[in-house]
Amino acid sequence: MEGGTTRPVRRARGRSAGPSTRLAPWGWPVLLTVLITAPLLAPGYVVGYDLVFVPDLTLRRDLFGVTTALPRAVPSDVVVALLDELAGGQALNKSVLVAVPLLAGLGVTALWRDLRLGGPLAGAAAVALYVWNPFVAERLRLGAWALLIGYAALPWLVRSALKLRRGDGWAGFLIASALCALTASGGVVGLLVGGLIVLWPGGTKRWPLVGALVLNLPWLVAGLARTTAATTDPASVPAFAARDEGYGGVLPTLLTLGGVWNANVVPGSRGDLVPVVLAFVMLAASVVGVVLWYRRDRIVIALILAAVLSVGIGLVGVLAPSAFATVVDRVPGAGLFRDGQRFLGPLALLEAIGFGAAVAALLKVSPLKWLVGATAALLPIAALPQLIGAGLKVSQYPADWEQARTVIAAGGPSGEFIPWPFESYRAPTWNGRRPVLDPMPRYFDRAAVVPDELIVGGHRLAGEDPRASAVATALRTAVRTGADPTSELLGQGVGWIVVDREAGGPQPRQLIPRLSEVFTGPTVAVYRLDGTPTPQRVAPWVAVFVFTAWAAAVAVLLAAIAGLAGDLHRRRSSL
Repeated sequence: MEGGTTRPVRRARGRSAGPSTRLAPWGWPVLLTVLITAPLLAPGYVVGYDLVFVPDLTLRRDLFGVTTALPRAVPSDVVVALLDELAGGQALNKSVLVAVPLLAGLGVTALWRDLRLGGPLAGAAAVALYVWNPFVAERLRLGAWALLIGYAALPWLVRSALKLRRGDGWAGFLIASALCALTASGGVVGLLVGGLIVLWPGGTKRWPLVGALVLNLPWLVAGLARTTAATTDPASVPAFAARDEGYGGVLPTLLTLGGVWNANVVPGSRGDLVPVVLAFVMLAASVVGVVLWYRRDRIVIALILAAVLSVGIGLVGVLAPSAFATVVDRVPGAGLFRDGQRFLGPLALLEAIGFGAAVAALLKVSPLKWLVGATAALLPIAALPQLIGAGLKVSQYPADWEQARTVIAAGGPSGEFIPWPFESYRAPTWNGRRPVLDPMPRYFDRAAVVPDELIVGGHRLAGEDPRASAVATALRTAVRTGADPTSELLGQGVGWIVVDREAGGPQPRQLIPRLSEVFTGPTVAVYRLDGTPTPQRVAPWVAVFVFTAWAAAVAVLLAAIAGLAGDLHRRRSSL
């Protein structure tokens, strides 16, 4: 009788205290997400710099990496082309913006609960720092959505890697690895963090690392299978090197999670007195918290090593620019690391958990726990108020773009198109003159020769695609000498020209006499070159290798999804 009476009492206490204790921490990431993204959920598209979503991205061979260009958007463009068939590009655009802070915050919440370093108030501080920091703000403004999805998956990856060391969680580990692998830099970070934790002495299951590597094969094989060297302009090293944002040097700027190469996306408060003080207070607290975490569990060393390596990558273009410029000029693929600041995800996660651990220690001795905890959770917001709305705006594509899209799609197999002017970025009036990677190659159904030269700090950096280089050279020669570039364009497979009429500059008819006008609208015009474009064929072995890599990655992902579904079913059955 005594045992039978005490058991219900314990359950009753758990029920009365449980819901608020369990659910409240999960509401904090939702609130942060609303603050960041609510202004962006109005009808329209949020586009800026590399954030480019269109109504319907057509699934084409070049999106898989079977092309002469470097696989900068492999596999993310294929994922977008598949998902926008379900809900449309606009809904997918909004979903991605919401997913970044929400997945990041929920991931830290789940990881914090498993680490047991403190209570929900301290966990809220850790979540706030990981969701609300300069790295997220700058990369959102720069449009690096695929990188940020990988950043959001990082705490989930660490959580599943820790479970993997105990012989469980392989499916979650692979799914988190797949999210990291949406872009090459995110894939590198995922392999680095996951590999260090899983391979750290004491783990019991390591084979999922092979699966994580296979998930990265689409971009890796597409880059290695190019028939031309994937080297990079050495001038891009100083152009993309991390910058001091008023924090006493590049290293302190990186340690406070800033330092992006593009000054135009740096929040205006960076470098002001109050944000500087708050940033260093949080950094100092993070260091203390990491020490406390280390005393409890030595596995934190793996994440410390990942964070140190990420900072080292961020500094290499600053400390050894000449040597690194030589490397990117001679070593294929080394240009991936020229923008070193984008690899700071492991540091951000380490600092966030450390910050939470320090707050947890403070709460143990503080008489005003709620006040101290709430203040700590609000510090990241106070240091960076510009993240509200993310500094982005909603726009609408011009109506005549859809008309032009229909015209081009009905044109038959008569070659690819080039955007005009032949430049990577533009600042259209319909986007409020905000710079954006030219949306035309994604908006229109037909494949395009995409310009990949970049202008940074007034200097033009050479691209890596030989076809784009040939087209750009032919057009510049036409401007300089008046030579007709039609033969060269046809030889590169170009059969169409799509003109941004608001961009200004020389018009196609001034340089290319053999053109037929097909469509003209208020903002866009379409021309067809007179002649037959040379079909651009890729070596069969390239296609075989690339699509084999895709097949292997898809197989691993499906196996992981099936494994996760099986785990969920077993948990429900046990409950």
